[in-house]
Amino acid sequence: MRKAVWALITILLLLSITVSRAFADQSSEWSGVWDVIVSFDAGSSAGVMTLDATDGALTGTSQPLGENGFFPLDVNGSIEGQNARIDLLFHGDVAGSLTLSLEGDMFSGEGELYGVPVKVLATTGARSHRAPMTHDLIPDSYTTQFMGNASPILRLVPGDTVRTTTLDNEGRDSDLKWQGMPGNTLTGPFFIEGAMPGDTLVIHLIKIEINRDSAKMYSGSLNQKAVQGGYVQVPQSDWGRVWSLDKKRGAARPKTPSDKLAKFVLPITPMIGSIGVAPPLNQSIYAGDLGFHGGNLDYNRFIEGATIYLPIWRSGAYFFLGDGHALQGDGEISGQGLETSLDVEFKVDLIKGETFRQIWSENSEYIMFSGIDNSLDSALQMATTGLARWLKINYGLNDSEVATVLSAAVEYDIAEVVDPRPHVVAKIKKSTLKMLKK
Repeated sequence: MRKAVWALITILLLLSITVSRAFADQSSEWSGVWDVIVSFDAGSSAGVMTLDATDGALTGTSQPLGENGFFPLDVNGSIEGQNARIDLLFHGDVAGSLTLSLEGDMFSGEGELYGVPVKVLATTGARSHRAPMTHDLIPDSYTTQFMGNASPILRLVPGDTVRTTTLDNEGRDSDLKWQGMPGNTLTGPFFIEGAMPGDTLVIHLIKIEINRDSAKMYSGSLNQKAVQGGYVQVPQSDWGRVWSLDKKRGAARPKTPSDKLAKFVLPITPMIGSIGVAPPLNQSIYAGDLGFHGGNLDYNRFIEGATIYLPIWRSGAYFFLGDGHALQGDGEISGQGLETSLDVEFKVDLIKGETFRQIWSENSEYIMFSGIDNSLDSALQMATTGLARWLKINYGLNDSEVATVLSAAVEYDIAEVVDPRPHVVAKIKKSTLKMLKK
């Protein structure tokens, strides 16, 4: 009898341990970093949620999940096997509640957030994707807005390469046929799998080539933003806008030059004028404007071999590019470069969980930080601040060391002065950086 009792006790203990371990294993599956997509009638939003499951309790933090990206949230809830119920709190007030179900490396559910019915889908930040590949794409639609609510023309994973075309600023293709609305017509959006707010999208410009023998540039007079008030200009009534492009010779010249410009021939340097991602705060922004998302940056160093780092504001990034120029001087001071269509090849990469919340770039010679604001002064300050922060983070320099390096070695480019906001670039040579000890 005593043996039977001990045997029963042993069995119950083993069952208890097994159930406890199973519960612990299920709880631990909730712990980690999750990419969360929240859907509601008006659209969707996204944020990264970090969860910790301990003894049946589920706690953590979340990036903002509201439509316009307001308010980081705390998470507090409980787990029952593969199911969980959580409250989302803002400064202790319950902003929403969700009922969730876990399945492998994802969870889903529904509930309310800020009084609005929502559905939730989350995947682990480390979720694997297919192997990178090369895409050849001839778009069948274009846009003139940077936005996060357009249907993607192609879904990409980090490491993918795309070979495609862009239209000119009027929406014309390589045959001068209309294919899209005028206004710095964009190719895109491209949806990048795994891209989340707080990440950085990396664009490697592999190839940029003209694909026709003509371009247009308004040059009857300089834009008023580029000259002093009171400076009088008298544009020639018959002044030509068309330029001839010779791809074989790599040369551009006015098609109908005046006698004094008959020998005016310049080397072609194809560049991307408008490049960026969906803007913050759920905005749609005209392709001729620029800001934190990128946009009409018109920086004539965005050529073959450049790498551009764009802060991500929306799940999927929603990447666009267009407004090709065969050539452009600093500042785009007549209001246009040599506007033309292009053949483009680029590669996408993703830096998870890191962002300067500012556009920066590099090529074989320079590290470059973009400043975009409402005046040249403030744009320069933004560019300088970004480069200073980069030096502190990447080289561990103190403020005096940063001041010494930049005061002696910084260079500035005025990328754009005639668009809604000026764009100034602060840059430093990589040869200078080699002198610094990390």
